Order: sequence, then structure tokens, then C-alpha cells
Amino acid sequence: MKKIALLTLFTLIISGQAMATSNKKNPGVVCIDNQLITQLEFGYITNIVAGPDNGSAVLVHFANGQSLPLNWYYNANDRQGKAMIDALTLAFFSQRKVTVKDHFKNDCDQFDHVILTSP
Repeated sequence: MKKIALLTLFTLIISGQAMATSNKKNPGVVCIDNQLITQLEFGYITNIVAGPDNGSAVLVHFANGQSLPLNWYYNANDRQGKAMIDALTLAFFSQRKVTVKDHFKNDCDQFDHVILTSP
């Protein structure tokens, strides 16, 4: 009985340490660095990774020729997406350069972080 209790305790300690080390913060990957936005698309966009998201998708075109969709958790039908869309729209109309990052899968097939630089 004592061995089982010790084994259980050891297992709990090891699993707790594994969980603690797996929850490190993800710094994300810079996908677009310091670029102007040349075009914004909203709605039923079919040529993006996550699909049209029921007509709520957002696709951003940058001055360097690249285009990236906003992560589908931040689209027009998501509460936190409205702030991201506002920031992108502000950058577009005020011609401010942006940097965008991907924290979701770190592969830059979409982005979920916008950094606006001052003019």
C-alpha cells in the first residue's frame, strides 16, 4: 500500500512538472514586418486557410505583395476580432506601418497579433 501511495505521489509530481513546462508563453513568429496595408477584404473569402467563416473572414494585403488572413478566432463575428479589425482599419486609413505575428501555429498561414508603429 505504501508503494502505491508513493508511486501515485511521484506520478502526480512528474505530471505537474510536465504541465508547468508545456505552458510556457509562445512569443509568436513575425510574419510581416513594418509594412503598409494596401488592401483589406472582408466577408465570404474562399481562398484562405480557414475558409470564409460564414462570411466573416478578413484578408489583409501588404505593400510587400504578401497577403495574410486574420486568424479565424479574430474575424468579424468574434468579439476580440472587432478590436483587431479596428486596428487594421486605422493602420490602413492613416497609412501606418504594421507588424503582424502568428501565435496560433507559428507558421504564418494567418496572423493573430497586430503591432502598429507610430508615423
